[in-house]
Amino acid sequence: MCSLVSNPVSVSAICLLCLASIARAGEVSGPYANRLSQADIAQIKTGVRAERSVPHNVRKIDAVRPDKVAIQAGGRTGMDSATYYDFNVLKRAGKWIVDAASIETSMETTLNHRLDSDSIGR
Repeated sequence: MCSLVSNPVSVSAICLLCLASIARAGEVSGPYANRLSQADIAQIKTGVRAERSVPHNVRKIDAVRPDKVAIQAGGRTGMDSATYYDFNVLKRAGKWIVDAASIETSMETTLNHRLDSDSIGR
């Protein structure tokens, strides 16, 4: 029997390393989600924060290829509107970079319904 398996500390360390190397459940979707490491995800988010033409909050990460993810950033911009930015981040020479040419912006409006909680006096 392997001495590594019989040592509970070593087994725990191996398990932690394996868990750290994959994305958290639900953080990344798409057919290649299981191929992104936590380091990849951190680098993708850092690249998005460095891009001045998009909001820095990442709403969705969709792994469409091992070297390409589709990102959605943005969200609510007012009481009845939201602006979303969809774009790609590509892995080139081991580094994730935002494809600025792929940035598309969409705006949504919703009806502003008053809620009972909005009432001042009853």
